[in-house]
Amino acid sequence: MLQQRAEQRRRDEDDIVEMRRLLAEFGGESVVVDDEAMETFSRALAEETGALPPPRIVVDAIKEAQSADPRKIGDAVRAYYRRPRPRPAVAASPPAPHAEPVSRAEPITEVEPVAQAEPVTTAEPVTTAGPVSAAGPASADGPAEPVEPALPASAPA
Repeated sequence: MLQQRAEQRRRDEDDIVEMRRLLAEFGGESVVVDDEAMETFSRALAEETGALPPPRIVVDAIKEAQSADPRKIGDAVRAYYRRPRPRPAVAASPPAPHAEPVSRAEPITEVEPVAQAEPVTTAEPVTTAGPVSAAGPASADGPAEPVEPALPASAPA
């Protein structure tokens, strides 16, 4: 664990050295990238992106932007995070330790015949009471009376 942290710190330091070199290269010959300049750049980039990205991503963003401008580098950082990246395949996870094992049913070896169902028939045909209109169904006495739609209680009459 300590060795992994030391390796990560070493990679970050190498990336910061590369970052300084790139900022000096794209900033012009008169730009000196000292600790104060790096602090100012880091604050401006953090303000632009919302948080300071890892040094490796900043180095890639500077290379892509080919500029020392924190706004352009911030755009390249955002573009980096929007790029589709290959996702690792999700392996099937083992069942939770507290879950009970599922018992397997024994295979069916013999199939019993199923009785055929008889079709259902009705003795009398089904009829309707009469035509249905927009006003409602007709009755034996004649057509139904039109119904007024009810207004909501809060609506003025």
